[in-house]
Amino acid sequence: MPDPLLPLPPALDQLLVIRRWLELTLARVDEHIDAVRAVEEERARRRPLPEPPRWWLEYGIGVSRLPARVHTGECRITNRGKPATRESVLEVLRTVPSVIACPLCRPDSELGLWDS
Repeated sequence: MPDPLLPLPPALDQLLVIRRWLELTLARVDEHIDAVRAVEEERARRRPLPEPPRWWLEYGIGVSRLPARVHTGECRITNRGKPATRESVLEVLRTVPSVIACPLCRPDSELGLWDS
């Protein structure tokens, strides 16, 4: 059954030439891929990492999605939530009765709300 994508010649020497050409072409493509990857890796290395947010609001699950906890930006106890400003964190701590300050990173102490 003939291959509809690439009609190949019946002669062995012609097939071997095509095979060699494909090997050389593939080697060129591989070299180019390596060069592009090296450029992208170097660009990524030179790109400064964004600074972590100073404050972090963790939201609960459910329909209301109210703030549940407040964290400092360095706290790694959760990855749910959104970056926040100092003012918004203070506002949440003062106005949302159910929100708690993370007991691990202690943002309330860092904000100067409690002396510990």
